[in-house]
Amino acid sequence: MTSAARTVDDLARIRPELVALARCVSLTISVDHGFLRRARLRFLPRTTAGLEAELWFSALVEAADTRSLLLRPEVAEHLRTDLARTAPALLRDVRDFTAAEHARAPLVVRLYEELLWSGLHPADHADPEVARHAERVLRTVSGHDTSEDVADDTGRWALHYAHRLPRHLFDRDDVWRIRVASCERLGLDPPPDSAGLRAQLTAQARGSVQRPMVVGVAARSDGIVLSRPPADDARTVLAQGTRHRVRIDALSPLSHAPDPVRLELLDGQSVQLSFTVVQRLGPEGNVRMTLSHPGVALDVAVCDFTGTSTEAAHCALLFGDGTIVLHGGDGRETGRLSVGAAGGLALSPDGSVVSYVRDGIRHHLPLRSDGAPWTDVPGPEPDRTVFRVVTDHTLEVRATSDGQITATTWNDSRETSSWRPGRAPWRVKALAVTPPGADHPRVAVVGSDTTLIEFPLRGSPGPPPDWRRDTLLRFCADRVFATADGGWVVSGRGGPVELSTEDGRAYRVLPDLEPAAEAPDLPAWSRGCVLVETDPLLETPASLPDVVCLAVTLPEGSDGPALRMFAEHPRGVRLIVGVDVSGPAEQVLDTVVRLLDHGVDGLRLHGADDADATLLADIRHLVDGYDERLLLCASDPPGPRREAFHVVPASALVSALGFAVRSRSLPAGVFEAALDQLRSQIGTTFGGRPRPYERELGLPPALSPDAQLLAAAIVLSLPGCPVLPAVPLLTSARGAALHRLLTLRDHHLALSRGDCEVLDVGTPHVLAVARRYGDDEVLCLVNVAEMTPKTAVLPPGLLGGTVALQDPVDGSVVAVPERTSLSLHLAVRSVRWLRMLPR
Repeated sequence: MTSAARTVDDLARIRPELVALARCVSLTISVDHGFLRRARLRFLPRTTAGLEAELWFSALVEAADTRSLLLRPEVAEHLRTDLARTAPALLRDVRDFTAAEHARAPLVVRLYEELLWSGLHPADHADPEVARHAERVLRTVSGHDTSEDVADDTGRWALHYAHRLPRHLFDRDDVWRIRVASCERLGLDPPPDSAGLRAQLTAQARGSVQRPMVVGVAARSDGIVLSRPPADDARTVLAQGTRHRVRIDALSPLSHAPDPVRLELLDGQSVQLSFTVVQRLGPEGNVRMTLSHPGVALDVAVCDFTGTSTEAAHCALLFGDGTIVLHGGDGRETGRLSVGAAGGLALSPDGSVVSYVRDGIRHHLPLRSDGAPWTDVPGPEPDRTVFRVVTDHTLEVRATSDGQITATTWNDSRETSSWRPGRAPWRVKALAVTPPGADHPRVAVVGSDTTLIEFPLRGSPGPPPDWRRDTLLRFCADRVFATADGGWVVSGRGGPVELSTEDGRAYRVLPDLEPAAEAPDLPAWSRGCVLVETDPLLETPASLPDVVCLAVTLPEGSDGPALRMFAEHPRGVRLIVGVDVSGPAEQVLDTVVRLLDHGVDGLRLHGADDADATLLADIRHLVDGYDERLLLCASDPPGPRREAFHVVPASALVSALGFAVRSRSLPAGVFEAALDQLRSQIGTTFGGRPRPYERELGLPPALSPDAQLLAAAIVLSLPGCPVLPAVPLLTSARGAALHRLLTLRDHHLALSRGDCEVLDVGTPHVLAVARRYGDDEVLCLVNVAEMTPKTAVLPPGLLGGTVALQDPVDGSVVAVPERTSLSLHLAVRSVRWLRMLPR
């Protein structure tokens, strides 16, 4: 006999009416005053109200307040089963009474009462009713056809009452789904499923609650910052979640381990994730090893040991909790030391001893099992901007605050010789010098940016005195160490970050590290930006998702609608206003000033072909007087006039694109020739010497809707500033695919700023271009054929060191064979953008 049964039996012998009243309310979850009073009058009419008070404070009750009571779950279960066994007719009366009383009760209460009844009378076919109620509760918790607040409250009550169900009901699949959905709704962790038997049910229940949530992502020099709602300077990404919590996995491509960091972002919260990066470079600047750790390392130490062993380390990182993380020469983690270190991290030359400072004492800890630790008094912390070595001559290399590098040697007679190997463009944070006896003595400096600079030192054969080598890094470096082979180990923070969401979306956040080769005066935000032409009288920014830059034309004699759109547009959406410059100069300049003062982000000039050159120069001068403003030309002006603009149309390329798209139905040979001309124009437009302006890519005129979509996909695959019409292109059902391309282009610098290489993929009907920016590389494939699917064949070596292609939408990966060709299928008029993953 259970303790609950003993309690009930003992009380029944003393106060049978009390136990009888408890039986009559055992088919509900919560008992309020009114329900208890009506139950007593219905089933025990000869008793008094004192019986209610007696039950309220009896041992059968788990909790009670001024409004309601809760029976102990095990007591309630015993009362129900005993009632079903001894008085089934009374049980049915109690059930009917409870159902009638709670006909207007919250949905969760009615569901759990149906569950209690179905557990007592499974033969009554109560399961369909239970399933119907469970589905309604799940829909309410999921937020379907109800407000967010109501959905939250339903989830809270569902979790509150669920634990009061008997175990055999508590473990039902529909109850499990409601519990999981309620946890997800409220931003709680799902119920534990240690065996993983309900993984599919859990995923379905969580997915029913989640919605696409907008999250801001900003790249910083040391990592990324995620924000909800998006911060003013952040790009936006979509991640499945709820208003209470969004989960995003972050992984550094430079990491030594493939395990991502799970970030949980609450509403109104910002989360910063930093990465510490260590990279070993060979004497020629080639990368030999890279590792990345989440978090900011307080100190870094390296040595010349490049093997992998638990008894020696190549690199040691000290983090804020006092833990030292050890790595071997291949970048893999080989151990962790929880020693409470505060600083002064160092490794012995062979990597077998780690030393650190704690409580003002330097501790030396051998990594070999037979070694014994020892301590001594710590010396002063080294100045990383000064290097000194004593050989037959003393050499000192020093960096001053203005970036000047000065080297001094002196001999035993104290005769000195000083010279300046070079000057860094920033304040030097650390420097290192190649070991004595190196074939080509050099000094390397870093300054908290993405460049490692090397200067030669005099005194031995090597590079000419004015030689300098800049190595572009994928992170911001603040430490540099020399290695015995003449190479360097560089450490710092930041680098690219890959984000993945629970619904499979993948984003790559890459800091803009490389200086612009073309159009150096172009505002940084506009490089590769997509302009969407819209009518301020018809469309609103809210009706154009995934659009970050709108181009509008002023109605005749009024700029009010455009300015109202600017005032109302969502955060992060920029506005380019078209201005006709064919009128009087004073009127044009007045309009330009008024628009710039109102805060428009750029001007697109119409009629510039015939405008006076002085007027164009004046407009450019006005635009340059405002920060980060863009000047575009709506038509391709004569050569000298192009210099006044940031963005100029690529008329020849747009013409070739129109001819190629319209030629798809022409006889064999004509279409292929048109595509060859298009490929040639792409190479001509985006190859060769740098230009002082960006290229605008509009859509060719007089295209059918399907041809418009195809042309839009092609220009989105190319560099420059595509210009797309909002109506009917992006607002039509066929425009859903373009919305995905807009999002991908916005989150891959290779697509918006990278260079462009046309590739031969074995069929003239597939346009293939490789876009590269730093380590971000994307392969763009477009099947231009009108009626037939095509196969792109990638021969070995076509993509360089690429070992796999990843679909940025669903995350699927295709391995690239090393010695055989790779075939990729493309449906009719389909587009595939694939990330090229390096070794």
